[in-house]
Amino acid sequence: MQKHDKMVALAKEKSAEMTETAITAIETMYRKNVKISVAELTKLTGLSRGFFYNNPNVKQVMMELKEKQQGKVLRNPKSDAIAKAQEARIKSLEHKLSDSVPKSDYENLQKKYEELQEKYSQMKKGTLLKMYDQL
Repeated sequence: MQKHDKMVALAKEKSAEMTETAITAIETMYRKNVKISVAELTKLTGLSRGFFYNNPNVKQVMMELKEKQQGKVLRNPKSDAIAKAQEARIKSLEHKLSDSVPKSDYENLQKKYEELQEKYSQMKKGTLLKMYDQL
């Protein structure tokens, strides 16, 4: 009987540690304005999805803090990672582009583009005025 009591005590202790870990992770996500989700919590803690749904204390804390997050602008770890990857890709492409076209050629093309834009807007105005006069 004594062995059984030790096993039960160890199981309760482990459960309390897991509960504390889960609640700490939830509170940390809340403080850092990271969207609280079970998927993200399982990644952070290594605990199962079922633990977050089946443990009443953890579920209550999670639901309360998720409710407090309603209407707030939150960070999504996935979108943060995607944004960083996109920034790196943009910098890489800009670097390749700057290497491929000499700066003087780029500036000349930019000037031509602006001149053509100006001529186009003048032509458009002239066409519209002629159409207006014909009415």
